[in-house]
Amino acid sequence: MSWNDENVKKLKELWDQGLPTAQIGKLLGFTKNAVVGKAHRIGLERRPSPIRRTAIKPDRKKARSPVMPKLNFENKVDEQPEINKEKKSFQPVLKNYLETNNFRSCEWPEGHPDEVDFHYCGKERFEDKPYCLEHCAIAYVIPEKEEVKINPNNKVA
Repeated sequence: MSWNDENVKKLKELWDQGLPTAQIGKLLGFTKNAVVGKAHRIGLERRPSPIRRTAIKPDRKKARSPVMPKLNFENKVDEQPEINKEKKSFQPVLKNYLETNNFRSCEWPEGHPDEVDFHYCGKERFEDKPYCLEHCAIAYVIPEKEEVKINPNNKVA
């Protein structure tokens, strides 16, 4: 079906009524895209996208800096004993697990990273491997060669 003067006239009327493009297309026997294309070509007023109209973008600045409410027990600083004041000045020791004193030391982890006594092996590395000889034996498995079986008839199996 092609656009004729009668269809264009109906398109303009329905467009002015504010009907959705899909509904206009069904009434006129065209696709939604055909209606949008014809409306654009004949210069009808543009409509805001229904997707953009309903979408509300969050304010990123508010999402980054939440407001923390002040609680009642935080105001009672004078009533707390001196023991709590010492705890406030306590700073935990932060370890840099990736930094080692010796560049050529074994990087085999010993213990769990969440534990206080976690550390790396620290022994001398073996050749160009990241581990010492002892830990290379654990980390790298050398596949064993298959033994050649000889049949009693001197044929290789």
